[in-house]
Amino acid sequence: MKKNILVALGLTISGMALFPSPSVATLTDPQSSDADIVVTGNKTTKAAIADFIRTTIATPKGGRHDGQYARFSDPVCPHVVGLSEENSKQIEKRMRGVALAADMRVAGQGCSPNVYVMVVADGEEAMNLIRKKRSRLFGGMAHHERERIAKSGGPAYAWKRIQTGSAETSALQNSDEVTVLPTTGATTEVPVMNSNVKSKIKRTTQQTMTHSFLLLEKDALVDLTTVQIADYAAMRSYIDTKDSKSRQTPQYSILSLFDSSNSDEKTPSAVSEMDLVLLSSLYNSASDVSASMQGAAMAHRVEKELTSRNKE
Repeated sequence: MKKNILVALGLTISGMALFPSPSVATLTDPQSSDADIVVTGNKTTKAAIADFIRTTIATPKGGRHDGQYARFSDPVCPHVVGLSEENSKQIEKRMRGVALAADMRVAGQGCSPNVYVMVVADGEEAMNLIRKKRSRLFGGMAHHERERIAKSGGPAYAWKRIQTGSAETSALQNSDEVTVLPTTGATTEVPVMNSNVKSKIKRTTQQTMTHSFLLLEKDALVDLTTVQIADYAAMRSYIDTKDSKSRQTPQYSILSLFDSSNSDEKTPSAVSEMDLVLLSSLYNSASDVSASMQGAAMAHRVEKELTSRNKE
C-alpha cells in the first residue's frame, strides 16, 4: 500500500513538477522542536467548548443527527514530502508526539503512511494536477467538492478519504463482500457488513478515515517553526475540519495559524490545550453513535479534562 500511494503521489506528473525539491522553504527550528508536547491553556466555558467543537469539526454527511464524525481507526503514520529530510523528520516526529499526547494510536517506525503532508509551490495548480492525473487519491469525494478545495485559495488544501466501516470490527465496507438483491432482469450487487448490534442508540457502522492529505504552499511556511507546521498539520490531518473562510477560528487554536486576521503577536506558537483535548475527546469517545451524541460526549469529556488540569 505504501508503495502504491507514493507512486500515485509522485514527484512529477507527465514531466511537470508537482512537489518542489528538498529545502524549498526556510524553516526556523527551535530547541523545543524535539521536546515534550507543551500546550498553552485558556479560560473556557461550556458554551465555548461546545462552540469550538461545532465550528471546528466538519458537519458530517447526513447532518448531526443522522451522520457521524469520522476518525482514523488504524494507527496514524505521518509522512512529509517537499522539505529537507531533516525538516520532514522533525515534523513527522512532532506529529507523532501530538497524536500520542491525545491518546491516539500511532504506528511504529517503517509503517505504511496514511497521513500525507505535502509542501508545494502552488496549491491550486497541484490540486488540479492531482485531480487530472491522480484522481483516485480523492476516493469517493464528489467532483464539486474537489473543485471547491482547489479553488479555496490556500495556503492549505486538505481532504480525507472516508469509508463506512463496521462499528464492531472496524472492517471497511468494500465490494469483496456482497449480497445479490432479487430483481427482475439483471442482478444488483451491493456491499454488505454483518452486525450483531441491537440498539436504538448505537449504530452498526462508523465513519472511518483511511487516508488524509494536506497540501501546504511553501511561501506561507517561511519563518514558521517546525513545531507550528507540525501542530497545524496534525490538527488538520487527524480531524475532518471545517474549511470555511467565513468561520473565525479562535486565535488560541493552532488552526488559526494562517488566518489573515491574526497579527504577528497573536500567531499561535504550538497546539493549544483546547486543541489537544478536542483531539483526545474525538478519539476516546464512542464512534458508533450519531454526530450529535458524539459531540455531547466530547463536550463532556473536554470539560472534565480541562477541570482536572486546572485543579492540578
